[in-house]
Amino acid sequence: MVRSIVRSVLMVIACLGAQAPGACKEAVQLAFKFSPGEVTTYEVAVSGAGHVRSSEGELVPVGVQGSLSFNCRTVEVLADGSGRSEGRLMRADVEASIGQQRARFLYANGRLRWFANGQEHPPPNVDLSQLPLLGAPIVFTVAPNGRVSGDSSLLEALREAAPAIGGGQFPQVGEQVFPDGPVAVGETWRHTAQLHPLGPTAPITITTSRTLDSHSLEGGVGVAKISGYSEARLRAGQLSLSQGETEVRVATPRLRRTITSTEFFNTSEGRLLRADYEVAVSAEVSVGIEEEEREGGVEARFHVTVQAR
Repeated sequence: MVRSIVRSVLMVIACLGAQAPGACKEAVQLAFKFSPGEVTTYEVAVSGAGHVRSSEGELVPVGVQGSLSFNCRTVEVLADGSGRSEGRLMRADVEASIGQQRARFLYANGRLRWFANGQEHPPPNVDLSQLPLLGAPIVFTVAPNGRVSGDSSLLEALREAAPAIGGGQFPQVGEQVFPDGPVAVGETWRHTAQLHPLGPTAPITITTSRTLDSHSLEGGVGVAKISGYSEARLRAGQLSLSQGETEVRVATPRLRRTITSTEFFNTSEGRLLRADYEVAVSAEVSVGIEEEEREGGVEARFHVTVQAR
């Protein structure tokens, strides 16, 4: 009897001293949930800066800043609980700079506008209704554990321009986000995968680590705070791209991308609420046009915020 009381008191003390709000609660199942016809809008803000290094060693500053609005509509829920969805870009206002040159991209209500150094120019002569994300939705499937698969419209277009990319594993484009079983507060799960979206000669190795920092009830809704770190490395041999009658050779001997994230996930409804991502990119690139060969590099950092509505 005394031993039981002591054990209970110690448990209460441990709970009161725990930093995570959900530290004393049972393990929680992290999983995406879908309903047919459900529409979620994601507001995305991005800002970043870095530099490009030319083959002569010159450093040119680069930057990007802007916002986007992306709609995702669930058209079907599969037998395993996966959601088949359509995604469209509803609005975008993004400005990018390279040195003293600035370009601004505006898209709203099906209309595209383009500015260079503050002066508006006619947009490209293309049928926007046929462009993925703009006129035509991209179709993809998200499993309950967060793994994404989908059509290959974007990568197919790239493959047409670069036949050497043929044979890439287009259907599988994502990684598993959540474990299949319940997760306890403080628990970390890791995942390593090798993807081949650009073909067998250009593998992308991705390693991720995520931790459930806390799980609490906010207004009767379960909210999980998840911190994460992801690293992707690409070592690509030479790819041949067609530019009219000119063949362009591109090689990426080194590309590294890291993402440090903080995400808030609605465990009751199974959807992302909001997230912050710090992205760092570094790469070495070699470009050859006919007999000319140039090497350079890129170093940049970006901050991305996502808010679901």
